[in-house]
Amino acid sequence: ELEDGSPGPRLEARWFHPVGGLNERSKSGTRVCLAGVIKDYKGTPSMVHPHLFDVDSGAPGITVRYPNVEGVGPMTVAKAVRGALERIATASPEEGGFVESLPASVRATHQLPSQLEALRALHEPDPDLDDAAFRALVERRSPAHRRLAFEEFFYLQLALLRQRRDWVATPGPFARVDPVEREELRAALPFEPTGAQWRVIEELEADLGRPEPMLRLVQGDVGSGKTAVAFAAALAVIRAGGQAALMAPTSILANQHARTLRAWCERAGLRVALLTGATPRAERTSLLALLAAGEIDFLVGTHALIYEGVDFEKLGLVIVDEQHRFGVEQRASLRHKGHNPHLLVMTATPIPRSLALTAFGELEVSVIDELPPGRTPPETQLFTGKRGLAAARKRVAEAVQKGRRAFVVCPLVEASEAVEASDVEATAQAMEALLEGEAKVVIIHGRMTAAEKDLRMESFRSGEAQVLVATTVIEVGVDVPEATVMLIEHAERFGLAQLHQLRGRVGRGEGKSNCLLHTASGRASDAGRRLEVMEAHSDGFIVAEKDLEFRGPGEVFGTRQSGVPKLRFASFSAEGLQMLEAARKAAAEIEAGDPALAAHPQMAQELELRLARGVVFAADSG
Repeated sequence: ELEDGSPGPRLEARWFHPVGGLNERSKSGTRVCLAGVIKDYKGTPSMVHPHLFDVDSGAPGITVRYPNVEGVGPMTVAKAVRGALERIATASPEEGGFVESLPASVRATHQLPSQLEALRALHEPDPDLDDAAFRALVERRSPAHRRLAFEEFFYLQLALLRQRRDWVATPGPFARVDPVEREELRAALPFEPTGAQWRVIEELEADLGRPEPMLRLVQGDVGSGKTAVAFAAALAVIRAGGQAALMAPTSILANQHARTLRAWCERAGLRVALLTGATPRAERTSLLALLAAGEIDFLVGTHALIYEGVDFEKLGLVIVDEQHRFGVEQRASLRHKGHNPHLLVMTATPIPRSLALTAFGELEVSVIDELPPGRTPPETQLFTGKRGLAAARKRVAEAVQKGRRAFVVCPLVEASEAVEASDVEATAQAMEALLEGEAKVVIIHGRMTAAEKDLRMESFRSGEAQVLVATTVIEVGVDVPEATVMLIEHAERFGLAQLHQLRGRVGRGEGKSNCLLHTASGRASDAGRRLEVMEAHSDGFIVAEKDLEFRGPGEVFGTRQSGVPKLRFASFSAEGLQMLEAARKAAAEIEAGDPALAAHPQMAQELELRLARGVVFAADSG
């Protein structure tokens, strides 16, 4: 117990494992200084495992608290860090001493301290900092934090620009492709493209007309018409003598693309084929022979496109849909089936500018920011608790009884004792009971074979079944305009960007559509406040920005798959975006003048180190 002479309650300090020197430093009557979080324990203020300082040996000033290292005391970690700082500060560069990693011109332009000054400011803070400077240090806004964050962004952008330079260094055989005839494109499509689609098509054609391979990301909200834009690019490359390939992450999406493109290709006189893991062996053998002979113009498929034995005669364009669902090696494998083909990646997950510059910084970005005429965003409503779930299911049943078709999405395939959430089996039974045999309910989930999923999907698409209960396998690629109602149960288990994707399965036809979200929590909870964003906003870019704020980039896209790097100091706040753009500009200036890079060996070494560590991006050179 500790006391400071005041009449208030005493403070208890608790340790639950031995701490070296604690007995000697905590004898009765010793004056000490503690640092830690005070919590109430049975009515008594208490600190658990606080840092302990002997005041008689000198005031501790500002003390750095390091993460716990098993088997190593915090004082030992601090001593090791101080020793490392001393060594790099005093040793020569040849002996492993400090060498500045940013050019003086970059530091001067952006008013950044040296790396050594930044490290010292973080590990050995000035004890005389004023309140504002101390708060900036604690809140990670200090000049030292800014310097290290800028460096992270700078080398990330330098690596991206280097990868882009390497990519476009060697022209492919189908560079300088002429634009497709507008009337030919109009004749192939069953609709007039929107103004936004025509604008993006022109951007793609400008890329295809250059002497280097195209590197472009096309973003477009659910239902904005990205497939038509990709078809225009494919048509131009095929007319120039090349072949095109479109890779989708699921068989459902690949089949959807094949159905759509087959009709368009027939009108344009193009030969199109579908290849998935479910393609029968005999059909696959014939298809691969035709592909290698150049008798197939446009191949659509899943990961099956990258398997050994899938050979193109003259691959000129690679299209990757929902690209963040693929690993870098998978994207590279498809690209390597041609000689520097053009690359077009597409996503219906709106990407905030900060993430676009970070994960896809070597790509030019186009945005389809207009929905086709007649498309109305679904009306979204949030239901909470058990009563809310019952009410939402009843709303779905009533809509189906009036002739509408509905999706019901659940987090789980089957019930789990470890997780309290809806599963498709129990939910399907509940919906069947509510409908009393008046409608057919079918189930789809990821444990089914591709053939089973396709069969049940076709049952729902044709109208034989009126309710589809599914996991998130329907997140992309499901286009059933007659489906106008969606219920997402335990929606708090999904990210906002994923919920927006799911919501995009309805509202694809004419008339009103509804998306019902359910959460076990109340509106005042963190989950409830997050889901209220979906009620308030139908714009996917606003939803994506909010999702980034709530969860961070690694959770939004999946760090391993998307190539979003882990950043220790940099952030994706508004201030972080400004810094990112400044770092990109500085990196572009350095990359444009290679002598500056060569004149700074430490910078070149840092860049090579980061590339060797596998910094991964959409157009990774493999």
